[in-house]
Amino acid sequence: MRNIAFVLLMIFATLTFSSTLTLKSSATVTGQYVTLYDLAATFDGVSAKRLKKFIVAFAPQPGRSYVLNADSIKIRAQNEIEWLKVFENSKNIKITSKAFVVDLSLIHDAIEEKVGKTVFLTNFPSISLSGTDYTAKVQSISNISNKYFALVRLNQNGSDSYVNVEFETTEIGSCDTLQDIKNVVLSTMEKGLSLSLASTTPGGKFDYVEVGKPLKSFSNILKVPVNLVSKSKKFSTVLEYKLSLYKNVVLAKKDIPYGKKISEDDLFTKRMNVYATSTIYATSVESCVGKISTWSFRKGQVISLNGLKSPPDVLTGEILIAYVSYPSMTITTFVRAMQNGNIGQIIAVRNVSNGYMLYGVVEKGPKIRIYSGGE
Repeated sequence: MRNIAFVLLMIFATLTFSSTLTLKSSATVTGQYVTLYDLAATFDGVSAKRLKKFIVAFAPQPGRSYVLNADSIKIRAQNEIEWLKVFENSKNIKITSKAFVVDLSLIHDAIEEKVGKTVFLTNFPSISLSGTDYTAKVQSISNISNKYFALVRLNQNGSDSYVNVEFETTEIGSCDTLQDIKNVVLSTMEKGLSLSLASTTPGGKFDYVEVGKPLKSFSNILKVPVNLVSKSKKFSTVLEYKLSLYKNVVLAKKDIPYGKKISEDDLFTKRMNVYATSTIYATSVESCVGKISTWSFRKGQVISLNGLKSPPDVLTGEILIAYVSYPSMTITTFVRAMQNGNIGQIIAVRNVSNGYMLYGVVEKGPKIRIYSGGE
C-alpha cells in the first residue's frame, strides 16, 4: 500500500508541476534564427537557455516579415521537450526581423584601406542586417566609365551579404566647418556662381571636413561628397547644393507680337537666377531695341536673342535714292522699295516719277545701284 501511494503521489506531482509555455501572436527577432524563446509570451518549468537553443525557423530578411503556424510549433515543442504543455494565443504567429542599418564608416574604412588613398562614398544603397555584429571586406574594385565601384562582403556569424558601393577618390580641399564647404567648392568653379544648401546636414562632432569632387545631379543641383573626420572614424555622406547665377536680364514689359520692331518702351531689366535657363537671354535693352521679334513674347517673359533678328537694311515701301552710272555721267532718281532687302542683295524698286519697275543692288546708305530696268 505504501508503494502504491508513493507512485500515485509522484504521478500527481508530475501532473501538477509539468512545464508550460504560451505562444505569442507576433514576435520580433534580431538574430539569424527564430527560437522558441522568441515565441514565448510566458513559460514555466523550462529554462530560458533551453528555449533559446530550440530553433524553430530561419529569421526573415532584415525589415521583412512572414507568418508561422502556431499549431505546428505547438506539436513539435511538446514532442521534443518532456512534460511541456503549450498554449496558443492565435492560429498564426507573425514574425518580423528587426533591421539594423549598416555603419557606413565600416564600409568606407574597408574601401579606403583597399585603395590606399582618401575615399568618398558617392552612391550607396540602404543596407540593413539583422544584427550589429558584422565585418566588412572589399572583394573587388572596378572602374566603369570613370566611376569607381567596390564589391563589399558583409559577414555576420558566418553568413555573407554583398553590396556594391560607388566611390570617388578626388579630394578638392578641406575645411573646419560645414558652412565652409561651399567656399571650397566655389573656389574650383567659374566666378559669379553661388551655392545654397538644399539637404539636411548630419549631426555629431567632428574635427574637420574632407571635400570630394562635386557631382552634377539635376540641372541646378550639385552633389558634394564629404567625409566628416573625427579621431575615432570618418563619416561619409553626400550634401546637395542649389546652384545660382544672378544676372540682369531683359524681360518684356508688355505683350510683344510676332514681327514687331522692338522699342525701349517694350522692355525692362530684372536681376534673376539664370543658371538653369536654357535660352540665350539678353542682358541689355540696347542690344534688343530696333530688332524684329520672330517670336511672340508674353508680358514678363525673358527676351531670348533667338527670338529676335536684325531688321533688313531696306524695308518694303521705303523711298530711296537710286542711281545709274555711265562713263560720262551719273543719273539719280527716287525709287520705292518693292521688297525687303539687305546690303548686297538685288531687290525690285519702282521709279517714283514714272512708275517704271527697276532692279538694283542695295548699297550702304542705303541706296540702290540700278543695273537694268523696264516696265
